[in-house]
Amino acid sequence: MLLPIRGLASQRSWPYVTIGLICLNIIIYFLQLHLGEEATLKLFWQGGAIPAKLSQVKLFSSWQSVKLLATMFTSLFLHAGAVHLLGNMLFLWVFGEALEDELGHWRFLGFYFFCGFFSLLIHSVVAGRLSAPIIGASGAIAGLLGAYLIRYPQAPVQTLIYMLVRFKIVEVPAYVWLGFWLLLQFYGLRQGGPVAWFAHLGGFFTGLIGVFLFVPSPAPAKSKKTSPRKKSRRPR
Repeated sequence: MLLPIRGLASQRSWPYVTIGLICLNIIIYFLQLHLGEEATLKLFWQGGAIPAKLSQVKLFSSWQSVKLLATMFTSLFLHAGAVHLLGNMLFLWVFGEALEDELGHWRFLGFYFFCGFFSLLIHSVVAGRLSAPIIGASGAIAGLLGAYLIRYPQAPVQTLIYMLVRFKIVEVPAYVWLGFWLLLQFYGLRQGGPVAWFAHLGGFFTGLIGVFLFVPSPAPAKSKKTSPRKKSRRPR
């Protein structure tokens, strides 16, 4: 078993947005547990993104369209179980911290929702007949993985390896880890099942390409003003 446990650390500021997103997802999950199974299922149908409805959003009234489009954001904070939640939050922490440090807090938050939105949009286009709600932050986090591959391909990712009854922590280059993750998505897509594989892949390639829209422009270098040299007078 391979498990990433640490990516690049922040150099300039605390990852407030990354930590905030993790805390918010955990709080909402505990609220789901408090609601009970029946009410939580109803919440999934109301707050989850349903591709069959999203693919026909233009057929609805403007208010219905707004509510349907809102589910492309609310669905990012709903999770089907503890394993689903913890897996997503682990990847958010490992690969989100350095990106937030580079993009800045607000740009990073915008990029997170940008990837989440387009991951669900791509999934709705490809699997437009699916009537089950899509929930989870996987699409948005997959976008962070794509961006991480572009920005820090050689960065070491501390990885926990479990073999038999022994644990070992090794450093694996990011491009190896993320390449392995990408292969797993294509394998899962071939196998099928209830996982929204197209949302994962859509989010990944959205982050891979779209991160350049959010990277802040470098500040122009300030040129130092040099004082003019005084001409020395030679005696005639």
